[in-house]
Amino acid sequence: MQTSASGALEKLSGLPLTKTTRNNTVQYLHFGKAHYRTPQGLILDVGELTLTLNCPWQLVLPNGDSIKHSEVFMRKREAGLPSPKFDWKVPGANLRDQRLQELINAGGTMSPQRYELTENNGFILYFEYGARLIVTPDPAKELDVYWQVFSNSGDGYSISIGKEGAVEF
Repeated sequence: MQTSASGALEKLSGLPLTKTTRNNTVQYLHFGKAHYRTPQGLILDVGELTLTLNCPWQLVLPNGDSIKHSEVFMRKREAGLPSPKFDWKVPGANLRDQRLQELINAGGTMSPQRYELTENNGFILYFEYGARLIVTPDPAKELDVYWQVFSNSGDGYSISIGKEGAVEF
């Protein structure tokens, strides 16, 4: 597992975090820039590589603040009275989406510089300027995939890491 996970994390080194997206609780962190054409002809701006997180994680910022995976269930901060309806599944409606979007909009370059593999197939990704992404899979949860790195540049690279280790495609 270590060689495959190391290779996936090494590919992220030096690529700037350019975008974040989400599907339910699964977080996608896009690194670098690429364009993807859907079968319908729509051109999407995506990362050259995408890191998918399907397990507990937190992004610790240089000022000590952290953005946590659990913030997806919290209402975003709004001026005045909050909207009467809250549906965490709606993109942008929750605190995690809001904070990640603010981070991207701030415009600073966040590029991973190094990584460290941790227990239970987790890792810490160290960014320039002191930020770090800490991914801590819960071995008590039976998930096929804890995290994944895949390419959007057409080379077909994809690796998934789960409880039993790595599966390359």
